[in-house]
Amino acid sequence: MQAVTSIIEQHDVSLELIFVDDGSSDSTLQIVEKFSLRAPNLKLFRNPGQGKCSAFNYGVSLASGRYVAIFAGDDVMPQGSLSARMNALNGENPELPVVGLCKLKTLSEDPKEDGHIVPKAKGRGVYSGVSYLFNRPALSRAFPVPEDFPNEDTFLELAVLHLGWKQVHSDVIGCFWRVHAGNSMNFRFPFDEFNRKLTRRMEVLTVFQRQFELELASDQKRLISAKIDLEANRAKGDIIGILMAKVPIKDRLRALAYANRAFYEFRRKLNKFLSGI
Repeated sequence: MQAVTSIIEQHDVSLELIFVDDGSSDSTLQIVEKFSLRAPNLKLFRNPGQGKCSAFNYGVSLASGRYVAIFAGDDVMPQGSLSARMNALNGENPELPVVGLCKLKTLSEDPKEDGHIVPKAKGRGVYSGVSYLFNRPALSRAFPVPEDFPNEDTFLELAVLHLGWKQVHSDVIGCFWRVHAGNSMNFRFPFDEFNRKLTRRMEVLTVFQRQFELELASDQKRLISAKIDLEANRAKGDIIGILMAKVPIKDRLRALAYANRAFYEFRRKLNKFLSGI
């Protein structure tokens, strides 16, 4: 309910909140049903499919706004952030694909994981699902996301980075992102489990390449192919292959951090200092 309340109480903006229940087994649905009786802009639906990506796809298909953002049920939207994010897009051509990016701030009961702003750099937003504010042309290309994968983040990041859309970055904190054991990717997992999850997640690279082959510019085609090769080398722990990959240095360093157990443990110990860079 904290997530729903934080969105409904956004001020200086006209919005609709599409709430999609993905088969919750607790009392969430009943609570939101009661809440919707006094919140006319809250629309409640049950996911006809199954899974997070399916729920997001269904919710997006029902949305009617000029801009659309997705939001997870365990996070919190800072007050005033939605109008600030929309204001950052004022004046952009509504006929061309545009996406607004904001910052996230971690929310955790663990002091070591609480209060990190991501990314740290001024004037930059983060490439993450809940940080995107899509206009209609961008939304129509980003969705539906593949439902065979456990999360939407990687596919959306690839779309934002490689399809030539205009990116509008801001320092607005658009989400208090809750860190907990249920997050799909975090450093609480032992290396073998983390590696298995990451390998599965990164299979979407090939799916994205195939889906947008005719739309990608030639330089972006080469970069996606290089990222696929980079991931193959990371998954098998090929350090030389990672270092020789024709991708930005940041991508190579990230792949190195996840290439074997020793590097992973080192990266985990430095998480507090490296988070958000």
